[in-house]
Amino acid sequence: MKTLKLTKQEKIILSILEISGSTKKNIKFEDIVISLFKKFPKDFHLKGYDKYPDSGDSVKRALYMLRNRGFLSANNMIFSLTDKGIYLGEKLINRTKGIKITEKNNLDRYILNEIGRIKKLEGFKLFINKEEGKILDTDFYNYLGISVRTQKGEFLGRLKTIEDLIIVLKKDTKKDDIVDNKIINYHQFIINKFKELISYHQEE
Repeated sequence: MKTLKLTKQEKIILSILEISGSTKKNIKFEDIVISLFKKFPKDFHLKGYDKYPDSGDSVKRALYMLRNRGFLSANNMIFSLTDKGIYLGEKLINRTKGIKITEKNNLDRYILNEIGRIKKLEGFKLFINKEEGKILDTDFYNYLGISVRTQKGEFLGRLKTIEDLIIVLKKDTKKDDIVDNKIINYHQFIINKFKELISYHQEE
């Protein structure tokens, strides 16, 4: 039987996807630890005690790395998948079933969700109407899909998610795709306009 080697972070995504039923449901850290141990006992047992689950820093570190990459949201040791995390989990499930999916098809739903959200933003509409001077810091946070009170880790995760979106748009968008090109331009404008805010959140 063909085997597929997954990273620790990929195994965590798979476990959370299974617990949550492929939704953004909040999952307690303890439930993740137990699920990982049941699903992958050799990888997630307590060091020196293979009959007990690992609830130490190695799992916590992996979870927060996933949050920083935009795959998870986290608050007081409660975790939930983001759209990006669900997309990765479903991609991993298909990989383990031996089903090959093209990168374009994999990203469609995730990309379209973000594009649809950005199109509705007041700041984006002001940008299209050449009223850039009216765009405020609240529009910057709305663009990232967070609030001014969002913690550093989640801020960085959402920023990375939007940056990934723009990379895909730049790669796949044709010159006559007016809206997609305007989203790319809006991203460049708003990142430049609020670069000091970005630096503040990166350093806090």
